Amino acid sequence: MTKSDRFRPLQQVASSRERDAARALGESERRRLEESQRLEALRQYHAEYLERFRSAQQRGMTVGQLLEYQAFLAKLDKAVDHQVEVVRRCEAEAGRRQEAWRDKYTRSRVMDKVVDNLQETERQEGERREQADLDERNQRRR
Repeated sequence: MTKSDRFRPLQQVASSRERDAARALGESERRRLEESQRLEALRQYHAEYLERFRSAQQRGMTVGQLLEYQAFLAKLDKAVDHQVEVVRRCEAEAGRRQEAWRDKYTRSRVMDKVVDNLQETERQEGERREQADLDERNQRRR
């Protein structure tokens, strides 16, 4: 068994780990995007509701209506703040996953390079042996 053959399972493990890290990164990026879209939708709804509130204020409203609008706006503010925190956590997770993927990617490329170098060395050694055998045969013929 050649050295490159002995390193091949390590190369496959490194490659598998890189693929797993890439999948995890993709999933965290998908979640980050979804949560960012939810945040944007919440902010848009908040702005629309605030506009309705201002419009209702101009037309005139009862104290009960005013309190309802204010209570709901306060709930929307809390929901927006909570979603901002969710997005921050998703971004942090995506950052960690990206670093993990970069590490796995680098290790995988290093293993690929090691195996390639070993195979090239083995090929060159094989060619040298073959040339030496040919030279020896030619020497015997003379």
